[in-house]
Amino acid sequence: MTSSIMSTAQAGLKVAQAGLLVTSQNVAGASVDGYSRRDANAVINRLAPNSSLITGTSFAVEGFVRDYSRLLESQRLVQQGKTSYSETLVQATEMLDVIVADGANSLSTAVSQFFDAAGQMVGAPESVAYRSNLTGKADLVVQRVVGLANTISQVEADSRIALKNTLESVNGITEKLARINVQILAGTSEGNFAPSADFLDERDRLLMGLQKLVGGQSVVNADGTATHYLEGIPLVEGAGAHRFLTNNLEGSVDQIQVEYKTYKSQFPEAFFPREYNLTTPVIATSFIQGGDAGAYLHIIRDFIPDLNRRLDTVAIGLMKTVNDISPNPVYGFKTSTGNIVSNTATDAFAKEIPTILSPNDVYALRDRLDPQSSTYSAGLSELKARNMVSVAPQNANEWQIESDHVFAMEKLRSVFSDPIADVVATVGHTIAGWVANDQANKSIMNVLNDRRESISGVNLDEEAANMVKFQQLYAASSKIIQTGNQMFDTLLSMISR
Repeated sequence: MTSSIMSTAQAGLKVAQAGLLVTSQNVAGASVDGYSRRDANAVINRLAPNSSLITGTSFAVEGFVRDYSRLLESQRLVQQGKTSYSETLVQATEMLDVIVADGANSLSTAVSQFFDAAGQMVGAPESVAYRSNLTGKADLVVQRVVGLANTISQVEADSRIALKNTLESVNGITEKLARINVQILAGTSEGNFAPSADFLDERDRLLMGLQKLVGGQSVVNADGTATHYLEGIPLVEGAGAHRFLTNNLEGSVDQIQVEYKTYKSQFPEAFFPREYNLTTPVIATSFIQGGDAGAYLHIIRDFIPDLNRRLDTVAIGLMKTVNDISPNPVYGFKTSTGNIVSNTATDAFAKEIPTILSPNDVYALRDRLDPQSSTYSAGLSELKARNMVSVAPQNANEWQIESDHVFAMEKLRSVFSDPIADVVATVGHTIAGWVANDQANKSIMNVLNDRRESISGVNLDEEAANMVKFQQLYAASSKIIQTGNQMFDTLLSMISR
């Protein structure tokens, strides 16, 4: 009887010690991102901590477990990829959205002012002031076209740099995740209740990092290791970590490659260099659909080229229609040959521009700038909005323009109002859609994070109560042992008389 009481008291001490330990861990981990609350797993009829092989008649702490929901964590991983994707789309194009939304300095305002200046000249084409105003408005149109084109180019350049940095960050995370997988496997060896909760938390953090950066599908296996797929192709599997090649992102991003590694040993050491063989790299651009990388790819491959074609079309259309009317060329383009082309009848590239009489003709011209279109014209692709220049006479006396010319020029307003509005609407509506998606995704992510916090988060008030509880348990168990020792001392004292 006494032996049983002493055994129970000793087990109580161990439970109290474990409780105090896990409570202190929870308090320390409360400020750590991705930390999951720990519990001491007490079991009956187990004498030895952290062992399932020895049985007895008391209770003990078998190990520390996390308050964790695999289903919820899976939902958070999927949502993280979506949230990062929409958020990056908005952030990467914010500068462009601000410029397009500025009505006072917009392209449509500048073009409208140019046509207004032409309309003012109908009654007095010889007016020096009117002629100078028309030149000034032509210069303003070019400034707005080139400014918008340069902003688009800057968004693309920034996205390419960010894409490269993102993929390099992915390479670092995949290697870390593979090493954690090795450590988790080592922690599930015979005699251990479970791998370290710290390893499992780190595994989840790394998976969230991969979802943020590149999206994909994250799977937690039965043995606690993690596998991360991109469209069904493993990026991390067990001890194997593959990596993106980032030395070919300056041109076409359709050739992003993944270099696969085959390790010579199945379970390499976790903290030492591992020997591996390289297999033939594969094209992986189409594998990337979410996360930051997916957003940058969408901007570079789809959004920017389409927006450039729309702006190039407006610039080319203006040169074609205005220069065909005006005796003096008004607009031109610098080309790769180093020349400025402005004569649509004789200059290289410019003479390939089709006749434009309506907004539909402008849209047909846009198709001829699309490499995927059957009407694509390689020569017209030389005429870029960012290389547009104003060649209107700077000396008002050099204008040879007459009333009929400026009257016909002012009528072009109806031809370009819709195509120019289309450029603005493309940016505005697209980014507005991304903003709406981003808000929705963030809202869902916040709900999932709140749910995780309710399950795995640390409540400092609760931990304080646990601290008191385990202190009292420790004190009570110590008192039992102390009393037992006193009883033995009394008995021994009586026997010795």
